[in-house]
Formats: sequence, structure tokens, C-alpha cells
Amino acid sequence: MFGKVKQLRRAGKRLSMHDIQRADYVEGEVRVYGLAGAIVASVSKPDSQVGDSLLPVLYDAKLVSMHGTGMLFKGEERPQGDAGPAYIQEWSVMVER
Repeated sequence: MFGKVKQLRRAGKRLSMHDIQRADYVEGEVRVYGLAGAIVASVSKPDSQVGDSLLPVLYDAKLVSMHGTGMLFKGEERPQGDAGPAYIQEWSVMVER
């Protein structure tokens, strides 16, 4: 599904409402799928053949709430190659019709 995504946390800490409102959306194809026994979510360019993620992948992704065209996902953001701690991350997703 095509949507606009905002990350709501930085290093696991929830951003202030002011920072969230000022943040830009990342627009792309939002995908939720199974990978090695975990549910993951990613955002990629809609025309991408490779599917490189525009944001760090969200591991153990759970749909927390849904209202109209808006969804809230919560999961874990892990550093590349597990080089450091994982953090709780939330995505606000607005689905484009």
C-alpha cells in the first residue's frame, strides 16, 4: 500500500508533539511481511525493483491502532549488522487512496 510515514521516536524516546508535527513524511510503498519468524514493516520507493527501505526496517511490527486512513505501528528498530542496541520505534502511517 502507498502511504506517508513519520517516525515518532528517536533512539527509543518519544518525540514531542511539536517535533512530530514539524517532521517530514517519508512517502513510499509500505510493506508488512514475515521474515525469519518475525513480522517486519518497511517503506520503499514505489517504483523500486530492489525494495531498499527508505527508513530503518521495523521488526516485530504490530498494528496498534487504525482509524480511517491512519495507522499506528510499533516495533523495534535495529542498527545495521546488530552494531548497537535496538530501540522501540513507532510509525504513524497515512494511507493514500
